[in-house]
Amino acid sequence: MAPGQRPFAVTVNWKRAEDTVECVRSILHGNPGVEVLVVDNGSRDGSVPLLLKNFPGLRIVENEENMGYAKGVNRGIKRALEEGATHVLTVNNDAIVRPGMVVELMDALERHPHAGIVGPKIFYYGKDVMWFNGGHFNHWLGLSMHPLMDRKDDGDDHDRQVCFITGCAMLVKAEVFSDIGQFDEDFEIYAEDLEFCLRAEEKGYESWLVPRAIAEHKVSTSTGVAGSNLMTPYRAYFYGRNMLMLVQKRKSGLSLLTCFFGQTLILIPYYFMIIAIQGARRSFRRYVKGYIHALMRMVGGVS
Repeated sequence: MAPGQRPFAVTVNWKRAEDTVECVRSILHGNPGVEVLVVDNGSRDGSVPLLLKNFPGLRIVENEENMGYAKGVNRGIKRALEEGATHVLTVNNDAIVRPGMVVELMDALERHPHAGIVGPKIFYYGKDVMWFNGGHFNHWLGLSMHPLMDRKDDGDDHDRQVCFITGCAMLVKAEVFSDIGQFDEDFEIYAEDLEFCLRAEEKGYESWLVPRAIAEHKVSTSTGVAGSNLMTPYRAYFYGRNMLMLVQKRKSGLSLLTCFFGQTLILIPYYFMIIAIQGARRSFRRYVKGYIHALMRMVGGVS
């Protein structure tokens, strides 16, 4: 890590203080020089005292209510930048940062001068199966995917440019926030990281996957069933709404039309199949509701 660099890690807690304690401990114990800031999203369950008991002097931003992930993490990013952060690592509170991860990411930014956003390879918690190893986005169909999700480690440790980095563990240069702003709070949760990377790309900032940097993710501890990709009603609503909303915000002309059809003719049938397999009727209704809300927004011309 170069002299004068001040990386901050920002994580959002909501009623899962035990996970947050494990997350913060993993950052502090294996990544020297990283300052940690926790945003508590109105937990009111003793989370803050528990965090301070484990980490006296820990920086905590307390929100009076659950503002959603995007607003919550933005408050943390804003505070980190005000305190002089040169880089900000957003990390989910149910993620574990392995030793040396932040240094690997910082070094990668030096190796790739056009990179503004970098992220690690992420495994499911306690397993050797990958959850994230680079994100892909089809600009003509408006479809995003984790191509190597649920696979064993392929052993490829070479950095590579990708379409997007997951906000589960994403290191961003401070100048990127100054140039393009923070996460779009309209998304609340899900796809806010993809939209951010696409917006950064439009300004010339590249996103890079750094496989030698490694994290683990418990997956969905605050929005669903821990360790699962189950399509819960809460998740289904935002899946139905946010991808169509992203297309409406970031596309125009012919690509807007083709992305709309991609969402309607490919993504909806895909998620309906997933929901049917899982037998989640409430999730089906919530997905449709989210999609309709995004469609109304698109027709109404809301940006």
